[in-house]
Amino acid sequence: MTAGAFPLSQPVPVSDLLRGDVVSLTIEAGDDERRALADFLGIPEVKSLVARVKLRAEPGRRFVLDGTVAADLVQSCVVTLEPVEARVEGPIRRVYLDTPPDKEDADLDPFDDDAPDLIEGGMIDAGAAVCEYTALEMEPYPRAKDAPAVENPAPNGDGEDEAPKNNPFAVLAKLRDLEK
Repeated sequence: MTAGAFPLSQPVPVSDLLRGDVVSLTIEAGDDERRALADFLGIPEVKSLVARVKLRAEPGRRFVLDGTVAADLVQSCVVTLEPVEARVEGPIRRVYLDTPPDKEDADLDPFDDDAPDLIEGGMIDAGAAVCEYTALEMEPYPRAKDAPAVENPAPNGDGEDEAPKNNPFAVLAKLRDLEK
């Protein structure tokens, strides 16, 4: 995570965690932070965001952020562009390393989508983790309740979709056939 790239920032020095401290944080976005987060997420509004997280060190110079995130968002409907209220709520867990992992680290699953993050500058930014969590968990294609259904071409008897007769490629095919 690049410092300064996220609208919420709550840096925690790794040195505090190495002493055996468990750092508990409550991140509650203020007005300016909610506006900046809405811009970051590309949505009209973030009504509220509260995260309660704990950071701790584990053996092997691994650091873990655990907690919960709850956010009330206003997104735009992908069909009508009307405002759609949404709630993002759930557990967050991130693992950090201060050195790149060995290629043969038995604890790391090479097929895991959520590989540990590398610590930059001796700090773990809990606010950045909360921003990323919110971006990944929000509805990617929000729809208003009264949005019209999207029409799909009906499959023909063979079970295959048939392209409509007036699509651009059908028109080009007709032009090609006229030249012959």
